[in-house]
Amino acid sequence: MIILCRKKYIAIVLFVALAIQITLIFFACLNQVSQKTALIDYTIVIDAGHGGKDAGVTAPDGTKESDLTLAYAKTLGQTFANSGFNVVFTRKTEGGLYGLPTKGFKMRDMQARKKIIEKSLPNVVISVHMNEYKGQLSRKGPQVFFQQTDDEGQKLAQNIQRAFNDFTGYRHEIIKGDFYICREIACPSVIVECGFLSNADELNLLKTETYREQLCQTIFNGVMMYLCS
Repeated sequence: MIILCRKKYIAIVLFVALAIQITLIFFACLNQVSQKTALIDYTIVIDAGHGGKDAGVTAPDGTKESDLTLAYAKTLGQTFANSGFNVVFTRKTEGGLYGLPTKGFKMRDMQARKKIIEKSLPNVVISVHMNEYKGQLSRKGPQVFFQQTDDEGQKLAQNIQRAFNDFTGYRHEIIKGDFYICREIACPSVIVECGFLSNADELNLLKTETYREQLCQTIFNGVMMYLCS
């Protein structure tokens, strides 16, 4: 039964994605829509974690989480935009959103993200991060976190994690907790940890364009499953 349900989800995802792509091509051929015009009245906010003074996790080879999250956020946003969704980014450059790097910059950064998100009136928020586990360097695989009081956020997290597990073959579970970027937002919101920078093999994968595109497509598939559930 579980296998059949997953096949049904995958079929729905592929059907919806194909229908959207056909619609995009049709309107583009008629010159009735520009590349910047969203065809779907549904807004996805992509939040690239960290930035500027706050580099987040730094891998043994010097790779900064903030650099990877920005690259993944841009690719993920483009993946949704290509299918007609309205996409809003919180962080578009290497810098943070806190202004001057003085005391309290982290909270100012989070508050600035909150303002951008609230102004965009989103349907879903996805905050992109990279993980670390120094106590177990073999730990790897993407994982999704959600606000413990957000039922819809939990459903969103479950569907993205299911897509992740199908893609990687791992069996990670979603994790609940109290997270500012999820707690302060009214719509379903999740934190997506794309992988572990503390794992050398996964770090090398995360730095490749091919894996980045595959993982972002997997996140997209998870959101499609959530919308169809």
